[in-house]
Amino acid sequence: MLLLNTPHNPTGAVLSAEEIAAIGELCRKHDLWIISDEVYEQLIFDGTKFASPFDMAELADRTIVVSSISKSHAAPGFRSGWAAGPEEFCERLLPVSETMLFGVQPFIADMTALALSQHFDTADVMRGNYARRSAIVEKAFAGSNLIKPMAPEGGMFILLDVSATGLGGEEFAWQLLNEEKVAVMPGSSFGAQPPASCGSR
Repeated sequence: MLLLNTPHNPTGAVLSAEEIAAIGELCRKHDLWIISDEVYEQLIFDGTKFASPFDMAELADRTIVVSSISKSHAAPGFRSGWAAGPEEFCERLLPVSETMLFGVQPFIADMTALALSQHFDTADVMRGNYARRSAIVEKAFAGSNLIKPMAPEGGMFILLDVSATGLGGEEFAWQLLNEEKVAVMPGSSFGAQPPASCGSR
């Protein structure tokens, strides 16, 4: 099984259709399923196109898409999401989900159905705000030799490469909080790969 996350959290990177097709070819070659986490789909900035392996005929039979209204409708507390995939997968998932979700309040499912049945401007407003904030951060550090912003294509974070400061991400984050009263998350909060970066909303 291969887990994709596009738009990616926290980098904001968005995989192109060509990149997904290339990844999909490897999955077909090695008989791997694809789980595509697309929760940030509605938060892609202008100029970037969204692509999903589920929309590709040659990959749809091995792709499961997972998402929720937590980001698109700013409703994380409702814990309402879904999985979409091939018919056989859905048939097998249904009894599992009924067991796991037994007792969940029906109004949450009703609210989710309503949220998906018509357009609300929640994601539009957030998308504009996140793009604007990202641009502010990029402009603030333009020309800096110490801090390099990594421009996102979507999502709610912007990562800053702070390795030139000589500090690790966590050390930088604590120093920024203590000295400037500005809170950011060290890149290590998201895993072992970005130890010398910090993320900010």
